[in-house]
Amino acid sequence: MAGMNAQQLLEVIQGRTSASLKQMEAPGPTPEELKLIVEAAAAAPDHGRLHPFRIMEIPTNMREALGLLFIKGVEQKQEEPSEEALNKAREKARRGPSLLVLIGCFHGTDETRIPEYEQMLCAGAALQNIVLVAHALGYSSRITSGETARSDIFHKGLGLAENEEFLCFISLGKVAVERPAKGRQEAEEILSVWKPE
Repeated sequence: MAGMNAQQLLEVIQGRTSASLKQMEAPGPTPEELKLIVEAAAAAPDHGRLHPFRIMEIPTNMREALGLLFIKGVEQKQEEPSEEALNKAREKARRGPSLLVLIGCFHGTDETRIPEYEQMLCAGAALQNIVLVAHALGYSSRITSGETARSDIFHKGLGLAENEEFLCFISLGKVAVERPAKGRQEAEEILSVWKPE
C-alpha cells in the first residue's frame, strides 16, 4: 500500500483510544475531512453488498432538538424525573464538537440469506474505520449509546425506517492529552491454532 507500511498502520490503530467527552473540544472535522471519514466507513467488508448501515450527522444547531429527545426518553421511563435527571439528559446532546449517529439498516431473512449478525459485523467494521481515519486526521473519538437512545421515541425522532435501528453515537473533536489504552489483550491471548481431536 502506497504511503503507509504495516507498522505505520499498526501504530495508527494502537494509538487510537476513547477520549473523555468532558475534555473534548472544538474543532471537529471539516466537511472535507468528514467526507473522508464516511468514505472509510463505506470501505467496510459488506457481504452481499447490502449496505447495512448509514451515518447521520447531528449539526450544532440541532443539538437542542436532540436534547429534547433525550428528555422525552427520560420522561417515558420515569413518572416524575428530577430536574437534575432532565438537565443531565439535555447535556448529553451537547457533548462533542462533531456528533454522528451510526444507524443499522438490516435486511431480514425474507430478503436475503445473509444473517443479521454478518450485517452487524459490517456496521462494526464501518465504525472502526470511522474512528481510525478520524484518529489519523488528528481527532479524538468517543462511542456512546444508552437505553434512551434505543427507545421508540428516539427511533421516531431520528426518522428511522422500520428496518433501521440506532447503533451508537460517535463524538469527534480534539483533546489536549490522549488517554492511555487500558485492558488490551496481547496477541498470544487471542490467537490459537486449531488442532482436530
